[in-house]
Amino acid sequence: MSSRELHWNISGKDITVRIGDGTFHIGDQTIAFQRIDANTLDISGRRVRFHVVRNGNSYTVWLRGRTYHLQRATTSHHVETVAAATGEIAALMPGKLLRLEVAVGDTVSEKQTVAIMESMKMESALQAPKAGRIAEIRCRPGDVVDMGEVIMVID
Repeated sequence: MSSRELHWNISGKDITVRIGDGTFHIGDQTIAFQRIDANTLDISGRRVRFHVVRNGNSYTVWLRGRTYHLQRATTSHHVETVAAATGEIAALMPGKLLRLEVAVGDTVSEKQTVAIMESMKMESALQAPKAGRIAEIRCRPGDVVDMGEVIMVID
């Protein structure tokens, strides 16, 4: 039996998970699963659709109508430092920009929601990687954007 250990930071808490041949271990819990196709799992006899989008060392997972944002724990500081240094706020997934919560010239705080996107009929908030002033907005509500496309820049 082969297994893979992964270290994630979820909501500021470091979590270790182990994925083996058909099992997922988190803490003292073991969940059996079987992969049906690229976006479907069988978990305890129930078919569950999921979608995963990777952006560097972070992942956005849509599962059972919920959105989960996962960050690799071992490299999360580096990723946050790069985003804060550039001040760029990029789309986490391909989708539609629903609304902007800020305008050019507005002052924002770190982790403040600055825009809302929709992908696969689910909404996700884009947050400021650092405190500062909105220097540039490159997209408008209604625009369809690609994953990684820069939506706005903070000075």
